[in-house]
Amino acid sequence: MGFFDRIVPRRSVSVLPDDRILRYKITGINPGTRRKNTRRVLCGSWEAISDVEARTGLLPPFTCELEMPEVTEAQLELMKKLGVPMLDGMYRADASALIQHALDEKPLFPDRGLPRPILQFLIDHKLLLSSWLSVSDLEDEFVETLPGLRALIKKCK
Repeated sequence: MGFFDRIVPRRSVSVLPDDRILRYKITGINPGTRRKNTRRVLCGSWEAISDVEARTGLLPPFTCELEMPEVTEAQLELMKKLGVPMLDGMYRADASALIQHALDEKPLFPDRGLPRPILQFLIDHKLLLSSWLSVSDLEDEFVETLPGLRALIKKCK
């Protein structure tokens, strides 16, 4: 079995987290000018697209397009070098989080993703971050710059 242990990783994650932050490009009619207007909106993957369209303040007909930054060539090369898997549907923020975990020699995929209240807090502050960040990553990077995050993290623990 030793040969197969080297080929197939013991813990492989093949799906993206259920709760993620997404960015949509929504085009609709501006009610003031009656011309087409485009807005970029951050939302949670758990939200209905009709709710997101209503938040833009535009009128129908809508066109919605998922607009997430793609993984860069440099990230792909570094992921290959570090042995980080590339998953379908992964975006630039996801790749950055996994690369950082590999460099810090932490588990690539945290046992528990970010809770929904924290993801909603990040959406409200217009931050497009990976759902594979751990709570400790948020504490290290953002707790000083975002007022209210520390209290929310304590509440969610």
